[in-house]
Amino acid sequence: MIYNSIKTILILALFVTLASCGGAETDEVTEAEIAVSELLKSKFDSTQHLVYESDTLMANAEVLAYYNANTFYPIWTERTQLNAAGTEFIGMIEEAYDYGFLPEMFRSNLIHKMVDSSLVDAEMLLTNAFYLYATHINLGCIDTSDFSYTWKKDSLTYSLDAELDRVRNGENVTEVITCHQPQYWDYLQLQKGLVAFLDSFELDTNHYEIPPFKEDSVDCYDAAKVALIGHLYVDSTSAVDDSIFIERLKAFQLINGLKDDAVVGKWTGRALSKSNRDRFYQAALSLEKWRWKKEVPSRYIRVNIPEFTLYFIDSNEVKRKHRVVVGAYATKTPEFHATMVRMITNPYWHVPYSISSTEILYGARKDSAYFSKRGYTITQGGSSVDPTTVDWSSVKQGNFPYRVRQNGGGGNSLGRIKFLFPNQHSVYLHDTPSKRLFANDVRAYSHGCVRLHEPFDLAKSILELDQHKIQADTLDSLIIRGAQRVIELENPFEVFIEYYTATGDSLGNIIFHPDIYGRDEKYLTNSLKKFKF
Repeated sequence: MIYNSIKTILILALFVTLASCGGAETDEVTEAEIAVSELLKSKFDSTQHLVYESDTLMANAEVLAYYNANTFYPIWTERTQLNAAGTEFIGMIEEAYDYGFLPEMFRSNLIHKMVDSSLVDAEMLLTNAFYLYATHINLGCIDTSDFSYTWKKDSLTYSLDAELDRVRNGENVTEVITCHQPQYWDYLQLQKGLVAFLDSFELDTNHYEIPPFKEDSVDCYDAAKVALIGHLYVDSTSAVDDSIFIERLKAFQLINGLKDDAVVGKWTGRALSKSNRDRFYQAALSLEKWRWKKEVPSRYIRVNIPEFTLYFIDSNEVKRKHRVVVGAYATKTPEFHATMVRMITNPYWHVPYSISSTEILYGARKDSAYFSKRGYTITQGGSSVDPTTVDWSSVKQGNFPYRVRQNGGGGNSLGRIKFLFPNQHSVYLHDTPSKRLFANDVRAYSHGCVRLHEPFDLAKSILELDQHKIQADTLDSLIIRGAQRVIELENPFEVFIEYYTATGDSLGNIIFHPDIYGRDEKYLTNSLKKFKF
């Protein structure tokens, strides 16, 4: 009697579901499914919490509510085994690394244990995993306020229950989940690059001490060889051949965002010292950050600090790509976004107090002609001051009463053009007279602003897309004549100053960039790194 009643309810529920989804073809409810449904109902219909190993499932309430609303119809299991959807989903959980996740986020070990001992528990655990996976892949899993692991269910714009219904009605679970990934080109290329990296290398945990080349070049290269073998970039047999070792060292440098010169300098040594698991975390965090983006405008500038690169994007097309110099470790470039509103040719440099009261004061004490040589003028209370009349030895760093300005021109620290996007950090893009620094692979030298290689090409591209009255030849004339001109844009656009230590390229490769400011760890410690591999 009870069996027939449950069967009738299940068939009716399934009929209603299929009708509401447009009549997708699904086999009639089987006796095996009814048997599992009875077990689920008997075990969980009066349960308030799903607790396993003293830990309540993160999606505990939502899982129970779904099964109660759907007569405990099984999604992942049959009477004695997983069904096709369950097998597929467990495989996706095991391959969570491909998306920058860890299987244990979804209780992988416990699921495998329950598959062997209690399928009804495995059923509940898989649904809990589905809710988390389908959310994480869209919004991420790190709370940006305290950097902890979290479930961002309240920010979803789609129904998890509806997505689970799609699986129940026969759609492929991997496709149902992955359709909610960000569709930004940068994200998709990075995710593909991560898969290729995982296919090529084991996630070793080996760390190595690479002695400085200047202290002992032989020891340095011997340690580099050991590290490359440990990270599986070369095998021990091939590494004996110096030409193969150098070739693989260059390949290693390229994948780590460094110049492929086979020189084991400071940053190559640091990259060699890190494990492949460290590199996985870089990729995972970078994917996570892309998931935090709500929307990308049609036109914007993006500066990726660890990549030392600027991208000017319009309608999903990279119009310009430029090398940049960013802030040194002591004067880090901040992460923020603002609106580009104007450009200025041959700008003055109003020197920040932090620089004028230290570096400039030091220079003035050493050379009485320091100001005139560099085109600096100083004022106090709005009135001009002759720097040669000041006793600079009596001026203290904590009591520097002057404002310092550097006149426009080729020797100006801002170069001949700057790009303004008002922000609380007083950071902007600008030209620089120090062109030689752009030849370096790691370019962290500035006081915090972003120095730009070939800035006039960027300016001309902006003016062209802005359909501005000032043409390229007019800009050239202003620059050559040393004329200062404020150019207000007709169509201001967004500028994003960001920090991604892993990127992907159009060839499907992943590139790991130096974590020059050590910012990654604060995100990883209490989130991704809390889960065991």
